[in-house]
Amino acid sequence: MRERVLEKVNSFKIGELLLREGFITNLQLKEAIDIQNKRKNYVPLGEICINQKFVSRAGLQKIIRRYQKSIPIGELMVNMGLITHKQLQIALEKQKVDNKKIGKILIERGFINEAALIDALSIQLGIPKISPSISLLDKKLLEKFNPEFLKKHQFLPAFKEGDILTVIMADPLDSETIRFLEKVLKCRIEPAIATPQEITKTILLFQQKLELGPEADTHEPSKDLVIGDKVPVPKSEDKIVEIVNFIISNAIKERASDIHIEPQQQNVRIRYRIDGIIHHKTDLPISLAPKLSNRIKVLCGLDIANKGKHQDGQMQAKFKNREFDLRTSTYASIWGENIVIRILQRRTSLIDIQMLGFSPVNLTKYLNMLRNPSGIILVTGPTGSGKTTTLYASIQHLNEMDRVIITIEDPVEQTIEGVIQGNIAPKIGMHYTDCLKAMMRQDPDVLMISEIRDSKSAEAVIQAALTGHKVLSTFHTDNTTDALLRLMDMGIETFSISSTLTSIVAQRLVRVLCTYCREPSKPAKGATAFFSTINDTDFDKYKLYRPKGCVNCDHTGFKGVTGIHEVLLVNDAIRDAILARNTSSEIRSVARKYAGLITMSEDGFDKAMKGITSLEEIIRVIYRDEENGLPSISVHELITLCKGKSNEHSN
Repeated sequence: MRERVLEKVNSFKIGELLLREGFITNLQLKEAIDIQNKRKNYVPLGEICINQKFVSRAGLQKIIRRYQKSIPIGELMVNMGLITHKQLQIALEKQKVDNKKIGKILIERGFINEAALIDALSIQLGIPKISPSISLLDKKLLEKFNPEFLKKHQFLPAFKEGDILTVIMADPLDSETIRFLEKVLKCRIEPAIATPQEITKTILLFQQKLELGPEADTHEPSKDLVIGDKVPVPKSEDKIVEIVNFIISNAIKERASDIHIEPQQQNVRIRYRIDGIIHHKTDLPISLAPKLSNRIKVLCGLDIANKGKHQDGQMQAKFKNREFDLRTSTYASIWGENIVIRILQRRTSLIDIQMLGFSPVNLTKYLNMLRNPSGIILVTGPTGSGKTTTLYASIQHLNEMDRVIITIEDPVEQTIEGVIQGNIAPKIGMHYTDCLKAMMRQDPDVLMISEIRDSKSAEAVIQAALTGHKVLSTFHTDNTTDALLRLMDMGIETFSISSTLTSIVAQRLVRVLCTYCREPSKPAKGATAFFSTINDTDFDKYKLYRPKGCVNCDHTGFKGVTGIHEVLLVNDAIRDAILARNTSSEIRSVARKYAGLITMSEDGFDKAMKGITSLEEIIRVIYRDEENGLPSISVHELITLCKGKSNEHSN
């Protein structure tokens, strides 16, 4: 990448340039800086000025192109959390000796990878990032150029809408190439950015396809995807079909749970949620937004004419002989229809309860709960914390010939042989309470209600348990004791709660450290301070790990997820606390003393000690410290307790 793409450290900042050129006033600059300082995540000052309508995007681009400057790239990467101040200083000192680009030095030292540099440059220059792929690009445009010419100048023509051609470039400020393309193709060029390696790889695959013919294997995942029945489309829309197929198939290939297709002011942003974290994968021209929306809505059977109504639908897909349900939601935003696609694989076998991440002591507690012939088991946590997976694993564990198990779900996500599964049907008046009444007439032993949503469904679940049935359900609360208080707030009598509730599990999903590249690390003081019940003063004697990043984990340092849990057994001491309407902290103290409660943060700390995850990852998913008021324990005591070797607590 050319030197001018990377910022000199002593250059003007973008705010100073906008002020200097008369695009904004001093008052507007101060307001923009105040907004930037209050944001939790870094947002470029130029983007804030656009959002506040102080300057147009065209005006910002004009300034960037005129000066080829914005915030220094090193400072930007520090603000984005890609590198530390110390790493930047090391790179700057190295630059004085080697006279190399900051980005190249950071990559050579292993502080960042090229993908991270491209992300930063995309923000710095205010241009879209497009990950090149043959399935994504317009092959007719590619065929106009000799592959050797494309490799020499490091660019790829991508999309043409009207007289605007989007070109992916390793150096988006290469004005000479841009002027040449505008002259030859007689259209306006909109540059996008990608790594030189991505561009070269795509050119080579295209060259291979030219040499070997259209049946050449170019390793494009979209070729392995079949979505529903074949929906006929006009020949002119073939490219949109291919783009949608690529977005979905690539998401499945990368183990994404959700696809976010988000129209912005100037482009369409494509993001995947992988292991619970949102990753920006690519951008697309904003002109494609209506076509993408229409194609997806057609596949889901939604109303394509109604752009202002939020809609929900679903479609089925098969990728490499694996079947998936794609739950789709559209949201009418100011820039177009925002689309989220939830990817659910149809499993032939359910996850075993042993694989949910329970510590030995919590697993023993939970299996004992499941053996109880009656009572309510609640699994709590926010959306995306794995509650449904835990319910399915529990039902599968209970699924024996001498039990009748009936479920009511919204909707059924996985089928279990031998279990009677049903959906709610609000369109015909069948809500949770109606379904529960019908379920009770089916002579069940075990009931699974996918979610307690309101006081009516809570009351129905309580009534089912009072008649001697075993009931499993989910609930949206932060921890186990908050679930008790929320039931009280719903108007459920404390006697009913204490007499029917047998156990509550609170859980979160944390990312698992990549076993190929994780490296030993000393815990940061700020990290250990979060775990207030761990009373060791010398944490350096314990072995912890941190993420590094390699090809096996896509340079994230993590691969896969596991659960951290808090398991509360409702014994006599806790029932007395419920009847007395004690506070959450008081009930937690009782649970610690009489039921051996291990909090989620402590369970996470134990997993960090085993090298499964990092302390920072535990802090990321636990929204607040839930240990206040609990007696402290040592790391050794916690490890022993999690193994289930302490018998001082009884049920």
